[in-house]
Amino acid sequence: MATTAELRLRVSEVFASIQGEGPTVGTPSTFVRLQGCTVGCVWCDTKYAWAPGRGREVTLAALLDEVRAAGLENVVITGGEPLEHPAFAPLVTALKGLGARIEVETAGTEVPPDVPVDQWNVSPKLANSGVPEARRLRPAALTRLRDLGAWFKFVVGDARDLDEVLALQARFALPAARILLMPLGMRRAEQLARAPEVAAWCRRYGFRFSPRLHILLWGPRRGV
Repeated sequence: MATTAELRLRVSEVFASIQGEGPTVGTPSTFVRLQGCTVGCVWCDTKYAWAPGRGREVTLAALLDEVRAAGLENVVITGGEPLEHPAFAPLVTALKGLGARIEVETAGTEVPPDVPVDQWNVSPKLANSGVPEARRLRPAALTRLRDLGAWFKFVVGDARDLDEVLALQARFALPAARILLMPLGMRRAEQLARAPEVAAWCRRYGFRFSPRLHILLWGPRRGV
């Protein structure tokens, strides 16, 4: 087995900010964005993290030094699609060794390995993502993540998206209390325009509302 000094990872970026989405929104966090994603959503705001050969290559030891220097307990592993990364499991284990609380953001297209993740944030892609259903909905992965107590966050823009969420909730027996709806939009104005209707849906069905706090605060800037 490779040591932390030998194991190398392809990383898009590492930065400290606050968690902008999901159940821990507002929490100071260090983000580790791994490089590489084959899902390919049309509205993705991190397309720069798709190509597996881009980003920078670092040793696991050097990456741990960056996380340690940030000095924040909460670490969010994101992408890209982190579960596609070959060094995902060793990274989680090493971060847990630092005493980190670990969140993982995933599209739910890969069955997760048995690793000490504190919070799985799953964002299954709807038809509005432009991704074929066979590639964006993997029943074995979604079922396993549900059984791990994951949170399921859906990006919604209209009533058709809501109907799709309700169908997926029934199909995979997702608890309403573990579902979050987030307004579609990569700009502040889009978020604010859709938020009232999305909030009303949350009240009606017992879901949670998730803003995109980083978009509201900083717009589409990177590294925040």
